[in-house]
Formats: sequence, structure tokens, C-alpha cells
Amino acid sequence: MRKILFILLVLSIFILIDNFVLGMNKNEVDAKIKKIVSYLEKPGGPGSDGKIMFTLLLESIIQAAPETGFPPEFIENMEKAKEISDSTSLFDPDGTVYLHKAYRLINSGRDFQMPDSISDIQDAVNYCKMLLATARKNLEVEKFDECVKNLLDVAVMIVTPMHKQIKFN
Repeated sequence: MRKILFILLVLSIFILIDNFVLGMNKNEVDAKIKKIVSYLEKPGGPGSDGKIMFTLLLESIIQAAPETGFPPEFIENMEKAKEISDSTSLFDPDGTVYLHKAYRLINSGRDFQMPDSISDIQDAVNYCKMLLATARKNLEVEKFDECVKNLLDVAVMIVTPMHKQIKFN
């Protein structure tokens, strides 16, 4: 009986430690998302902190991705995109290619489309803030797939050029 109690105690400790580590990762990702939002809320936008903000965004995606059901190629593409962004620019075309590959991997092969409701930079910023708030909610309820999709939408939106539609009467 003592052996059984000891084994149960040891298993309980491992389960608690595992949950604690996962909780710490969630808190860390959540803190990064809050920081990203703070850069977007700065008067005049992120400005020179844009690269830091983008790096935090990619780190958040990479950190949360192992909790998803996404294929290993997704994480590989995200890590390559981050490596290129870190060494050059967040707008480096090679890095952008990896972001779009990752996007297609988790969106049934579809390419990213800028939402029709976005017509200027402020619309894009507001939409990104909404996606980041949704990502935080999904993270909280452990919908990691949806959280990562929200974060990736923001990342891809940042590197995708906006085209203003001209309306003819």
C-alpha cells in the first residue's frame, strides 16, 4: 500500500510540474502579445520598435506552435522566417516567402488575402489589435491552433503590401 501511495504521489508531482511549465509558457506568450499590442498603441505606431514587435510576434508563434496540431514544416517555416527577419529585415522577400508557406500549411493551401474592410493603415492596425485580442482569448482557453492562426494572420498582414482600391462611379 505504501508503494502505491508513493507512486501516486510521484505521478501527481510530475503532473503538477508539467501543468506549471505549460502555464508559464502561456503566461510568457500572453505577455509577448500584450507587448506587441503596446507597440501598436504607441502614438504614431511602433516606429523604430517595429522590428522588436515583429520579432516578439514570431517568437510567440514559434513558442505556441508545439501545442498545436500543425505539421512540423509549419514550425520549420516560422523559424526560417524569424532567422531571415532577425538577420536582415522583416520585409525581406525570402522571409516573407516562409511566412506565406506557413500560412498555406495551416489554411488548407489558401493564400493570405487582405480583408476587404481594410483601406488604410489605421484599419490594418485596428484589425491587428482585434486579432491579437482574439489570440489572447484563444490562448487563455487553450485553443492553441486558433491562437497561432490569429498571430500568423497579424504577421502575414504586416509583411503584405496594402493596395488601395480605386472606386469608379
